[in-house]
Amino acid sequence: MSNLKNIKDYLYNQRWCNFKSEISNGQVHNITFNTAAFGKDKILAVGRVEFADKKERCFMMPLKRAKDPADKNSVKLNGVTYKDAVAEKDFWTSLVSHFEKNRNRIDFPCGWHLEFEATSASVLKDCKNEASRPLGVEQSNTTVVVGDKRLAFKLERILAFSENENPEFEMNKKLMRDQSLVMPQTYGFLVLYNDKNQKASSGIIQEFVKNKGDMWNYSLKYIKEKLYRGYADHVLLNKNNCPEFMALIDKLGQKTQEMLDCLSQKDDNPAFTPQQADAAYLRTYQKQMEVLLYQTKRNIADNLENLPEPSKTQTRKLLKNWDGLTSKFVSRQIKKIRNSPAPETICRVHGDFHLGQVLVTEENDLKFTDFAGEPALPLEQRKQKHIAVRDYAGMYRSLDGYLGAVAVENFAAETTDAAEAAKRRQYAQKALKPLINEASRRFLGRHTLDNPWLSLEIFRKNLYEVNYEVCHRPQMAYIPISGLNKLFTDGSLKTKTNGKEK
Repeated sequence: MSNLKNIKDYLYNQRWCNFKSEISNGQVHNITFNTAAFGKDKILAVGRVEFADKKERCFMMPLKRAKDPADKNSVKLNGVTYKDAVAEKDFWTSLVSHFEKNRNRIDFPCGWHLEFEATSASVLKDCKNEASRPLGVEQSNTTVVVGDKRLAFKLERILAFSENENPEFEMNKKLMRDQSLVMPQTYGFLVLYNDKNQKASSGIIQEFVKNKGDMWNYSLKYIKEKLYRGYADHVLLNKNNCPEFMALIDKLGQKTQEMLDCLSQKDDNPAFTPQQADAAYLRTYQKQMEVLLYQTKRNIADNLENLPEPSKTQTRKLLKNWDGLTSKFVSRQIKKIRNSPAPETICRVHGDFHLGQVLVTEENDLKFTDFAGEPALPLEQRKQKHIAVRDYAGMYRSLDGYLGAVAVENFAAETTDAAEAAKRRQYAQKALKPLINEASRRFLGRHTLDNPWLSLEIFRKNLYEVNYEVCHRPQMAYIPISGLNKLFTDGSLKTKTNGKEK
């Protein structure tokens, strides 16, 4: 048990650990490892975590033999003391050298093996002797920068095994095959195979995009500076005094359309062959929406008392009229779809498209990242085809729903004086409204809210947000709750009968 404590203590402070809360709550019952050597004094350790609820999780981490057995940032496996290998400058060169000498494989004694698949051998050959370092960003993966920012080597922290290829790898290959420029160029993949020949994506090697950060943080910083400058004179932010931001929005709309065009064009691969959204698809869609509506209503009711007081009144009113509001909204859009002469296309989509998935390059271009699909879904479901405008809906909610609301709260939080914070909040809400409205409209381009499929997809995304926020971040629930109220009351989404709105 002392060794288990050492392993848990080590993992809790490492980039590879995606179960810190379970460690804190005493839910981790056991951790076992399979290891394989690569390079001098280095191993790959595939860990299997057993939880109290009988569930398991697998992860992989590279380790290097530690010189000092008493090093606090070390872990003991099979009597040998190790530390994180990705922090070593020769991590990349050691790994590439091993693959070159061993048929692009690393074999584990348990019958598992790791395979390296290169999609651009020349680029990797040019970089095989470059030093590497970890990129200090905490996310669902660990990224290693190779050379003078030449390559980005992303290592997955969660190993999800499947019979089929990982959806992110499929999407990257599709976009590369069609010479799409919406994402960083991809040069290779790592795939871990278990003893049942199931595979899990373990890493992806791409060009390193020199950037100013993701568009979410870039936009928040930009808006914050504009609010500071305009606060004294209560200047409203708009397309004229925020030209750099609006230029990026226009670029975002253009790039999103490029991605949609690529994914919705004919393809020899059945997995990427677009189809029509026929009556059968619509029936399935309606049933899924019914389930989502039921789950959302139940989660709101179960977590109502956890919401901040200002949100409760609005939420109670929404809950009281839930069935009527939601059924009328959905039925209006379904009626429009059935009366539409041109059926919508279903195709593969990004699936988790928001401002945080967009890199702003140093040349103010945009690159989309993380094509793995919706994180909460099993891998097989992430491969399903959806309405082509789904990604537009996801980004629209990121812009219209969250960006302005978070920018307002950040601006108000800059002061500890309650009265001043209230003034800041009141100004920021008013100042940002014209900018966010224009940005949302410009992003959608020809995809207007009159499109019933887009309206349904925005509604669906909004419901997912409500479910997450009321259960995990009740202080943020006001954002998607406000979004639902906006959908139900927005005049552009109402039908008309005899010239009158209904």
